Amino acid sequence: MKTINKISKVKTFLVAITCFITLNSCNNNECKYNDQDTFPFSCDGGMDVAFVIDYTGSMGTAINGIKTAVASIVSTIVTESGGDYRLSLSIFDEYSKAQNATYFTNADYTSLPAANKIINTTGTTTNQYLTMMEKFGTANTATFSSQLAKLNGSMPLGNGNGFAEPGGMLMSEIVSNAFAGTWRPGKTKIMIIITDAPDGGDDDNNTAIDDAYLSALATQANAQNIQCILVTTLPTANYEISLINNNTAGIALVRPDFSTIATDIKTLIENLCIANDN
Repeated sequence: MKTINKISKVKTFLVAITCFITLNSCNNNECKYNDQDTFPFSCDGGMDVAFVIDYTGSMGTAINGIKTAVASIVSTIVTESGGDYRLSLSIFDEYSKAQNATYFTNADYTSLPAANKIINTTGTTTNQYLTMMEKFGTANTATFSSQLAKLNGSMPLGNGNGFAEPGGMLMSEIVSNAFAGTWRPGKTKIMIIITDAPDGGDDDNNTAIDDAYLSALATQANAQNIQCILVTTLPTANYEISLINNNTAGIALVRPDFSTIATDIKTLIENLCIANDN
């Protein structure tokens, strides 16, 4: 027993000496903390990417552009994540209370689990449709692509009722209520919103209330280390001013149209990952 104790003490001493030498073998310029342990996290440590898409009548070009290049977009995510990735796909839409969504009886919609469909009825004149087409799944390229292919295809495009749309409501469900599934801790978390309208909450109007709502959403996203990417054709919309500008490491891209949306999404993801690594 005494011999074992002596050996144990010697091992402990050697480990301590090794740690001391290691910690003092580099100067301040050479010694760095592991970037994986601090936000923003390196993309090659794993990525959760949530796509949040405006599904109203004017978004056909954008959706078709994403569908056409989905393989290339996902390939970028696979490469940047080192193969450790999860994807989700959700859409938002709005109708007057006298109407139902154009896809309300469509099999692609009705076959979704009840937990994937939220119909908000708090508004005075409109209802908001928030739909999770694909929850986070491990390396789920095939099912993500299959669900994406239905948009503006077998599942008809929505309406939107007026100009402002309820994107903030959907993002809040994803950030705060695990609508897309639970975000993984310590991974790069990206929420990409694609829209051509401002956020309008449950009343189809963009007001200071909606701006404040997006600012609060940015705070919630920051608390969970979620980085937001906005792709839009609407300059200085409240998504950019209230959400992105208050989101840590958030990015906004404003284009005159969605003709280059696939390339834009890939470039934005690559640039975000480059910034995260530095």
